[in-house]
Amino acid sequence: MWFLNRSDEGVIYHKYFNPIPIKTIALVLTAIECCVDEWSQGIKEDIKFTSAGYGAIYNHHFSSLQRFDERTATYKLLSKIRINLHDTARFHAGVTSLIPLSATSQAHIDDAAFEDAIREYQHEGKDVAVEDEVEEYEYPSSEGGDDE
Repeated sequence: MWFLNRSDEGVIYHKYFNPIPIKTIALVLTAIECCVDEWSQGIKEDIKFTSAGYGAIYNHHFSSLQRFDERTATYKLLSKIRINLHDTARFHAGVTSLIPLSATSQAHIDDAAFEDAIREYQHEGKDVAVEDEVEEYEYPSSEGGDDE
């Protein structure tokens, strides 16, 4: 639903889902409970997932998660679970990093890589002096006035 693929809401709007909000976890637990209820008689029965029918259950799950967070605050367990849920969801959506691809494309290349390239070039026997035959580029003059 939110992390089906790379273009889903949980990926695009990751700042709202990182970490997964407690309210979202409570909603998912409530939806799971609705699904279990649909199969409670052994045959699937459509049950409407409404606030009237499941609001109290949602509030119970939300309250339980808050109490769990308070009782385990020393260990930050719920925080770790929320982060893990987010990271796992992104992984299954086909996204592994929060860093945009454009930010990683400006990676630093260290001097050793340049030295390796020079050695490889020299090794291939192409270390021949080449005369500098670059013509001087003449920029068009700005005469004729500005179009301001």
